[in-house]
Amino acid sequence: MKILLISEFFPTGKNLNFSGGVEARTFFLAKNLAKKHKVFVLTNRLPSSSIKESMFNFTVFRVGPTRKYNPTVGSILDRIRFIKVAIDFGKSLDVDIVDGSNFISHFIAKKISQAKKIPAVAWYPDVWIGTWLKNNGLFGVLGEILERLNLFLGFDCYIAISAETAKKLKKHVKGIINIIPCGVDQKEFAVPVRKFDNPTIICISRLAKYKNLKTLILAFAHLTTKLTNAGLIIVGSGPEYNNLRNQTKGLKIDSKVKFFANLSRKDLVQLIKSSHVFSLPSLVEGFGISTIESASAGLPYVISNIAVHREITKGGQGGFLVNPYDAISFSERFLNLLKDDALYEEKSRKAQNLAKQYSWQQISQKTESIYSKCISDTII
Repeated sequence: MKILLISEFFPTGKNLNFSGGVEARTFFLAKNLAKKHKVFVLTNRLPSSSIKESMFNFTVFRVGPTRKYNPTVGSILDRIRFIKVAIDFGKSLDVDIVDGSNFISHFIAKKISQAKKIPAVAWYPDVWIGTWLKNNGLFGVLGEILERLNLFLGFDCYIAISAETAKKLKKHVKGIINIIPCGVDQKEFAVPVRKFDNPTIICISRLAKYKNLKTLILAFAHLTTKLTNAGLIIVGSGPEYNNLRNQTKGLKIDSKVKFFANLSRKDLVQLIKSSHVFSLPSLVEGFGISTIESASAGLPYVISNIAVHREITKGGQGGFLVNPYDAISFSERFLNLLKDDALYEEKSRKAQNLAKQYSWQQISQKTESIYSKCISDTII
């Protein structure tokens, strides 16, 4: 097969700096599928990136205006330009099937498929109809329009990242919705790394309101009254950065909280391995790939008790599911794990066993089968 994967953003070079789960899925899928098939990735241009780049036997084409990963209102016009250029460029490629991985790339994939008369696949990390403005501010206007338009246009195949996403999607589309989760590369987290001397909680998340990181910071502030040497690491970027920094200063814990962004993949993995507990109190989640990756590194988790988290953790195997608005309960679970060695070891072992159920190789094989069937059905 000749496969075209479309992702609004995609890492460049050897650093593999993923801005989120969409890029991670696109990368690992391309890497595995390229072992047997011809794979192209069509994405946005980044500062200092090449227009054409080869990596792991697949080819990346970067088109449109140069942009940083900064999904704000000011980037709406650049997104529209990217859509137009990507559609025109995609029409020139010799491919058998096209896969879009978010609301912007769904539209691009559909237009390319119509022009080339090839099947289009919509991979859905989540369904946000009716919640765009709440979750994403003014940019949500474009997101709401595009998502509704994509669902109206329809696709030859749908892939949902979770059963929860599939349930939302079924309200808007007909036909079969395939469920394929995200995965983890076990080898990435097998390298031994020395733990931080002080007990450290790590969170990997976009810094947006719906990620609810204010609860995590409140929980950590409470934890430091009982565990004075504890540290918190927050990895990510987004519009809430200044508000979160100000919150740590107001709580007088800013010296104990470190913020990181734009880390290389190697540095991120090392940071996860060096930490002790993973936490994510988000209110909205399509899957939560950072939870599974941290679990693979042996980190027990304390995350929000929402439907998707219950699904991907099989009901809380390897950690704790907590009311996302209850900062004290988050703090108490942190303390339980960090003070009880037996509990920590039990949860760590179960977290690693949970992560073993998510393999990029198996996920790529399942996706490959769906692509093959989608092409066959379209030809018939």
